Amino acid sequence: MFITRATRHDREDIEKLLVDHEWDLDLIDKGSAFIARDGAVVGTLRLIEVAPQVVVVEDVLVHKDRREEGIGRQLVQAAMNSRGGTLYLCCHDDRLTFYRHFGFEQLAFDDLPPEVQQFMRDTNAWPDSPEHRHFFMKAR
Repeated sequence: MFITRATRHDREDIEKLLVDHEWDLDLIDKGSAFIARDGAVVGTLRLIEVAPQVVVVEDVLVHKDRREEGIGRQLVQAAMNSRGGTLYLCCHDDRLTFYRHFGFEQLAFDDLPPEVQQFMRDTNAWPDSPEHRHFFMKAR
């Protein structure tokens, strides 16, 4: 298995992974994608710059049959090593500890930069509901 920045030739494989896991394809052509490939694409992550040096981490997904192998960890590390700037993300409570390993800290929606707030609104991450809570995090 190897981790690399995706090219246009990987788009179909990324789309298949997302569709197979019932994820939206809304952002598939935005930003820069990273993939974990072991024959097929078994993991993906997307970085979307919403303002200079302000980057949102999106679509972090590892194939359900390949979880707990460190693939997500390798994807996040490769993406973080690839560029500077401040990174933001939205996740569920069960992923908070995972992202803290990379230096992400939780913050309130109101503490996000305006460009990140707008991105979260545009992607329906905000407002959330009591039944489906989102948590916001920042690194660097």
